[in-house]
Amino acid sequence: MRTDRLQLEHIKPTDFTEVLLMFKENDIFKYIAPLQTFSEVEHIAYLHRKIDEIKTGKGYLWVARVSDSDEFVGLFNLNPIPDSEEIQIGWILSEKSRGKGFALEAAKRVFDFGVNEWKIDPIYAVVEDGNIPSEKIALKLGLKYFHDFKDNQGTALKKFKYSTKSI
Repeated sequence: MRTDRLQLEHIKPTDFTEVLLMFKENDIFKYIAPLQTFSEVEHIAYLHRKIDEIKTGKGYLWVARVSDSDEFVGLFNLNPIPDSEEIQIGWILSEKSRGKGFALEAAKRVFDFGVNEWKIDPIYAVVEDGNIPSEKIALKLGLKYFHDFKDNQGTALKKFKYSTKSI
């Protein structure tokens, strides 16, 4: 998939080196509590599970790169919310790619894929409390605040929802 500035491709093992480097950046998982304590081996297993989700049509994980330079930007996903069949959209960007509009640009394309190609309705975004940039992106995508909740570890989360049906 493409945007004006980015190329998005399904993750593959040859992407793991760059993804693992991003995973080592300071505060990369500040707002993604479930991944904060993973070892490198656990991250690799996690990425392989995402590849399996793509193969089975259960979910998607794309690597985003700048079209002109092939520079790694980050990851974008549509996948089931843990312990649920509900589909969520999400993103994680490398430090050097933040503040350039890449997150919204790629999230719009992934959202469009989810709604118009994968035909998902509703689509959710789950955002950790305090992650204002991700809240803003969810709202710009057309998701509406749905409710607050806590995950199994007690992390405060906000759930946003897009649906063509009434909320």
